[in-house]
Amino acid sequence: MTQSIHRARYALAEPNRLLHNAAVQIAASGRISRIGTWKGPPANSKATIVDWGSAVILPGLVNAHTHLELTSLCDRLTRFTSFTDWISQLIRQRQKWTRDQFASSARQGARLSLASGTTLAGDITSSGVGWHAAADVSLRRVVFEEVISLSPDRSNEAVAQLDRLITEASRNPLQIHAVSPHAPYSTSSELYRQSSEYAKARGMLLATHVAETVAELEFLQNGTGEFRDFLDHMGVLPAGWKPPRLGPIQYLDSAGILGRSSLLIHCNYLDEDAIDRLKTSDTNVVYCPRSHAFFGHENHPIRRLLDSGINVALGSDSLASNHSLSMLEEMRFLFGKRKDLTPEEIFRAATSSGARALHFGGVLGRLKRGYWADMAILELPSGMSKSGILGEILEGAGECIATIVQGKIAWEKSVAGEGTFSDSVPVGGLRKGRISRQP
Repeated sequence: MTQSIHRARYALAEPNRLLHNAAVQIAASGRISRIGTWKGPPANSKATIVDWGSAVILPGLVNAHTHLELTSLCDRLTRFTSFTDWISQLIRQRQKWTRDQFASSARQGARLSLASGTTLAGDITSSGVGWHAAADVSLRRVVFEEVISLSPDRSNEAVAQLDRLITEASRNPLQIHAVSPHAPYSTSSELYRQSSEYAKARGMLLATHVAETVAELEFLQNGTGEFRDFLDHMGVLPAGWKPPRLGPIQYLDSAGILGRSSLLIHCNYLDEDAIDRLKTSDTNVVYCPRSHAFFGHENHPIRRLLDSGINVALGSDSLASNHSLSMLEEMRFLFGKRKDLTPEEIFRAATSSGARALHFGGVLGRLKRGYWADMAILELPSGMSKSGILGEILEGAGECIATIVQGKIAWEKSVAGEGTFSDSVPVGGLRKGRISRQP
């Protein structure tokens, strides 16, 4: 039975499927029961009708990589001499925080995400409170619990602590557990191997930062450079440690990390062998355009990755290296910087490709019958061209005015310009939208 119908001037069901005078019907289950042209209320229907007027309905946006618990660091780490200097500053800032501060920061990040049209996030946390911090915010999250240690002798302890954290967590229908060994310069091959085994045994996703800097490549190949100095200064490099003398992707491959259930974050520096390994293993890559620019990296190999058939999703990274968590702004930034990418490729990277990377392919990332009704509503200026609407959106047209998760309005911009949140998915009827009526 149809519970609600959302109307708008347009619906962009897929990059190449734009509907005019569109209507999305949502069943009581929270899934899309029909999408097509508005033909008036169904006969004898008691469905709530929400008319968004001059707007476009999009699939909910997917932020495949972020650290919501670092949201409070926005604009605090903008001056640094090297990547490891930035990490040092990040560590010092985190050491000052209480668990309540981590929780407040994560919750703020979840709300900011919803208010910009994001409905699904791959959220990495190392505070121990990430799972609970935003549990009452109606944002779907794959919560990646981070493990880190260069000492092989501490691998068992790290995985045991991970297991306790996951086992003791309360159930949440909008959240899924996952695992994140931090990075090749901070994680031993033994911890990588055990993390992979743990995730595979439980059907969990695994994410790791990799190939992020040139210094990382030098450290793995030769054991020298700024990472060697940084780790020696921190006192965390095990006695007798020797570099694997492998590239970052080869290193992960040797530890059994690659595969369709793995997300490799950044991948800023890849050679052809690395790309071949990613393609062969069906491994997902997450590119964070504005964070990439923040650190001044060279041109990202996204074009080569896409041409190789590798699934590439988009992420915002944290507000420690970005100015917002908006995936709409991430897409617009990428559109302005990378003329070798089409609007359709960028749109997929922030919707269906992100859903696929986080194992929601087939139920999220498109407006399609049977998919979850996770949607973003963008208010449009008058006079937009129907034929080029996606390009105009990526050029800056359109503002998010509502975010819908599982058929319920999770966030809505008020007439006064502020936002109203529904801090848990309602079990009752749909709240009325800005322009709504009952038939």
